[in-house]
Amino acid sequence: MNLDKIYIIIGNRIKNFRKKLGYSQKTLAKKVGVAYTYIGQIERAEKKASFHSLLKIANALEMPLEILLENIILNDDEVETVSSECYELIDALSLKEQKIMLKLIKEIIEYGEVSK
Repeated sequence: MNLDKIYIIIGNRIKNFRKKLGYSQKTLAKKVGVAYTYIGQIERAEKKASFHSLLKIANALEMPLEILLENIILNDDEVETVSSECYELIDALSLKEQKIMLKLIKEIIEYGEVSK
């Protein structure tokens, strides 16, 4: 996985955890001690946060840094295996079921969980 993809994943996780806590970008920025525009840039992967910044963000989000970075770095074989298995499982579904799965996947990506 290339570095740009890693920062996209990290940015999405920061955004999801921030929203779960009900924090705005301004609230998180104040807790971290940075400009709110910087938080937005990190969330959109326009800026690459330093380790120190990620640590401060994780602390402000009340979580260990390990949770923020969990399972990010996979080797290419693992990614290919997971992708292939997902494709095979989804391919076996009807078109209607595939559309439902697509909706669920999008919700997981956007919100970090499946809505009820």
